[in-house]
Amino acid sequence: SQLQEFLGAGVLENNLSLYYRLLGAKIASGVKISKDTRLSEFDLLHIGSDVALDNATVRPFAMDTRGCFTLRKIQIGENSCVGAKSVIAGGATLPDGTCIGPLSSSHELCDAKPEHRRHCRPLRASPPLWLKVLCGWPILLLQRVLTLAPVVLLMVQMASTEWYVDSFTCIQDGVEYIATPERMGYLFGFIILHRTVCPCLALAYAIVVKRCIIGAFRPTPQGEEPNVSSWQLFRPWLLARLIPDAHLCGVSKLLGRHYEAISALYRLLGVKVGRYVYWPGSGFNFAEPDLVEVGDYVVFGSRSLIFTSDANHRRQVVTLEAGSNVSDRCVVLPGTRVKTGAVLGSGALTKEGKTYEPGTYVGNRGNDCVQLKKGSATTSEPKESSYARAFARRSEATYTVLPEWCHIAWSTASICWACIITKLPIVSGLMLAQLYFQDDWHAHSVASALLVPSAFMVAMYPAVLSLVLCMDIGSKWILIGRRKPGSHSWDSSSYCQRWQLYLSLAPLRSFEGHGADLLDMFRGSQYLVWYFRALGARIGKSVCLYPNGADPMMTEPELVTIQDGACIDEAALIAHLNTQGVFTLNRLHVGEQCVMRSFSRLQQSAVMEPRSVLGEHTLILPADRVQEGEWRQGWPAGRGYVIATPLRKGDLPALLTTGKEETNTVKVQQ
Repeated sequence: SQLQEFLGAGVLENNLSLYYRLLGAKIASGVKISKDTRLSEFDLLHIGSDVALDNATVRPFAMDTRGCFTLRKIQIGENSCVGAKSVIAGGATLPDGTCIGPLSSSHELCDAKPEHRRHCRPLRASPPLWLKVLCGWPILLLQRVLTLAPVVLLMVQMASTEWYVDSFTCIQDGVEYIATPERMGYLFGFIILHRTVCPCLALAYAIVVKRCIIGAFRPTPQGEEPNVSSWQLFRPWLLARLIPDAHLCGVSKLLGRHYEAISALYRLLGVKVGRYVYWPGSGFNFAEPDLVEVGDYVVFGSRSLIFTSDANHRRQVVTLEAGSNVSDRCVVLPGTRVKTGAVLGSGALTKEGKTYEPGTYVGNRGNDCVQLKKGSATTSEPKESSYARAFARRSEATYTVLPEWCHIAWSTASICWACIITKLPIVSGLMLAQLYFQDDWHAHSVASALLVPSAFMVAMYPAVLSLVLCMDIGSKWILIGRRKPGSHSWDSSSYCQRWQLYLSLAPLRSFEGHGADLLDMFRGSQYLVWYFRALGARIGKSVCLYPNGADPMMTEPELVTIQDGACIDEAALIAHLNTQGVFTLNRLHVGEQCVMRSFSRLQQSAVMEPRSVLGEHTLILPADRVQEGEWRQGWPAGRGYVIATPLRKGDLPALLTTGKEETNTVKVQQ
C-alpha cells in the first residue's frame, strides 16, 4: 500500500474509478471519487453505480486488541454519497441511496439524510467540455509555461556554457558533462527555483486571472434559483485549477503559513480579512474566496474546510466575526456565521445558514455540533488574541518576538536547504563517480559509466537519510527541549515561536521526492517507534504506530505514553489545545493493548485504560477516561460499552463482528 501511495495514480489521476478497478475494486458506472478520498484494500470494496465520495476514508482495514488487524468487506449501495472527512469502516453495508454527511461515519447511519447530497462536492455540475478546451486549457497552459520559465532559462544558461567538445559522441560524454563540479550548482538551482520562484509566479498569474477574468463571486439572492450557466460553472472550475492546493500554489510554505503575509495574499484573491489572523498550517482552498469574511484576531486550527456553495451552486457568505476561533478538522457549511467569542472546537460541523452565539462547540451529533459551554451573552467587543498582542506590541513581550520577515526568511531558507538535501544523493553519487574514474570516463565502458554512478547514488541514500534524521531530531531538542505540561501564550512564552521554527524544518524530511514525508516510509514498523522514542515518547513493546499513516503524527511525543501491545492507526495523539493563541499542553496515556482506529482522537489529559478501543470517528474530550475493555465511538464519544472484562492479565476480549460478514484476521508481527 505504501508503494501504491508513493507512485500515485499517474495518468489515471482524472479517472480514479478506472484506476481503482485495475487495483481490484468492484466499482460500477457513474461513480465520482474526489482526489483526496482515501481507499485501501481494494479487493474488498464493492461500490454501486452513481456513488459520490468526497474527501472520505473507505477502509476495510482495522486493528484490534489481540495485536491483529482485520479485513472486512465494504459495500456501498448505488446512488449513495459520503461527505467530506467521513469514514466508512470495515464490514459496513450502506443501503442504496444512503447519504452520509460531512464529519460522520458508517457507525452513524442514523444521521444519514438525503439533504446531505447538497454538500457532496463531486456532485457539482462541471462546465461544458468546449468551454474547458477553448478557454480553460489555454489559460492553464500559459500558467504552466510561465511557471517553468525560470527553470528553462537556467537550463539554457547551463547549455550555453563552454565545454571541451562541440558535440557529444558517446554516453560517456553526456554523463561526464553532468558529473563535473561546474554543473552541480545548476542541479541544485533547478529544484530551488522550482520550489521558490515558480510557486510565486504561478500564484501571481492566478491572482491576475482571478481579478481580470474570473471576477468576484456574489451570493445567490434569497428566494432565487442559483445561476448554473456555463460561465458560472466555469469560474470556480478554473480557479480550482489555477490554485489546486491549500497552500496558495506553495507560496504559503515560503511565508511561514500563519502570518500577515498570508492575509495579504487572501485579500488579493477577494477574501475579506481583518488584522492579525492566525492562519492554519494546512491552509485553505476557498472555492469562492469573495464569500469568506474573516474578522480581526480570528484563530484557526489545521485541516478545516470552509464551504461557500453547495452542489447546486447556491452561494452563501461564511462570516467568522472578530475574536472567534475555528479549531482543527472543522467543516463550516455555507451561510454559517460564527459570532465573537464563539469557539468551534475539534471536528465541529456547522449547520447551513446557522449563527453560532458565544460558547464552545465540538463535533457532530445529529448533523450539528454539540455545545459544550455557553459564553457570555454580553460579549460584543473582540479580545485581542495572544498572537495579536505578541506581534502588535513586540516590545511588551517577555521574550524577543522575531519580526515576520525573520519567519519568512527562516521558512524560505528551510525549503532551500530541503531542496539541496533532495539532490544530495544524486550530486554526491556523481562526484564520487568522478573521483572513481579520475576524470577519464572514456577509458571505461558504457555499462561502467552508467552503473558506477547509479551504485554510488543508491549507497548515498541511507547516508542522507541518517543525516536528515539527525538534523530533525537534533533540531527538536535544540529549539524546543523537553516539553512540560502547562500553558504557553504567544505574548508571554517563547514556546509558540520556537515550535513554529521547528515545524518550518519539516520539509527536510521530504528529501526522497514527491513531497512525501520520509516517516511515511516507516509507518507500522519498529523504526517509527524508535524515532518517536528519540523525540522523548514513552513507548512500550510490540506497539504498532500509524500503519496507514496519520495527519499529523504525534506532535508532542514526550507528553505521550503508549504501553505494550497498543495499536495506533490513522489517529491523532495531539497533546495541545490552541485557543485564541494560547497553547495548553498536557499528557496523554494509552494503556496496554489499546486500539485507536482511523480518524479517532485523544485530547490532552485523556486516558485509555488497558484493552479499550476507540472506533472510527471518535473524540475523547480532555481529562476523560476510557474504562478497561470499553469500546467508544462518536465525536464527541458518549459512554461506550464493555465487550468483555478480562479476569486476569493476558485475557483478551473477542473481536467484535456484525452479522455473517466475512472477516479475515491477520496477526501483526513486530
